[in-house]
Amino acid sequence: MKAISYGEVLWDISDNSSTLGGAPLNVLGHIARLKDDGIIISAIGNDELGGETKKALLDLGIDTTCLEVKDGIETGKAYIKLDNGIPSYSFNDPAAWDLIDGPGSSFFDSSYDVFIFGTLCQRSKKSRETLYRILDNLKCREVFFDVNLRLNFYSNDIICKSLGYATILKMNDEELPIVLMASGCKDIQILKQKYDLKIVILTKGKKGTELYYENKIYTADPENVKVVDTVGAGDSLSGSFLHFYLNGDDIECAIKKASMVADYVVTKNGAIPEYSEEILSKIL
Repeated sequence: MKAISYGEVLWDISDNSSTLGGAPLNVLGHIARLKDDGIIISAIGNDELGGETKKALLDLGIDTTCLEVKDGIETGKAYIKLDNGIPSYSFNDPAAWDLIDGPGSSFFDSSYDVFIFGTLCQRSKKSRETLYRILDNLKCREVFFDVNLRLNFYSNDIICKSLGYATILKMNDEELPIVLMASGCKDIQILKQKYDLKIVILTKGKKGTELYYENKIYTADPENVKVVDTVGAGDSLSGSFLHFYLNGDDIECAIKKASMVADYVVTKNGAIPEYSEEILSKIL
């Protein structure tokens, strides 16, 4: 399976640590942890964090061919505060990933299994227009839209245009009413039909996950685990689901395995922890 992620590459900075992150990268990181191929389309600054970013991506096994280096602008940073384990974010603005030029025309000669993107990378006109150019020209089996609403870096137009490209939609229960309002839909089934979405994934924190496929709703309940860090939990579910689903697992099996991965990730620090032998034995 070959995946492409587009958008923010940044460092999650909290009181105690700084770790590589950004939702599209986190999703790709979990795909890479499961030994699939991944390429990131983004930009970093020509600074110390930029150098650390490239090294970390290569260590994860992620292709950095389309990772641009920008002079005179910082690598992305997300400042995170936790309140009872729930993260809130602020970002440096602008950051290098606001100025993504994107790959040349030869990039579009190949086909890919999934293209992954969200809304945060669309906060700047430059990266937003580059995203739409790629989506208009890319040959891809699936397009995965993770809503990932942050602060005021989105609009109804951005949400609706993104839905128009998507075949798989992922959002959480806080984002659901915003997406329904933006799209003028009363519920998920109407939204799914209006935008011809193949799959809709709704994460609900401790209440588990719902997956809408064809005319069925599949559920995955979380395990009772000791939560250490919720940053990137939804991204781990997304990445592992795409791995299992696109490599041939049936829908129900794929979402239940992905939920197991998310349960494991919240017991560790960082958005892309290494997988233990125990979790690998459960899912592989």
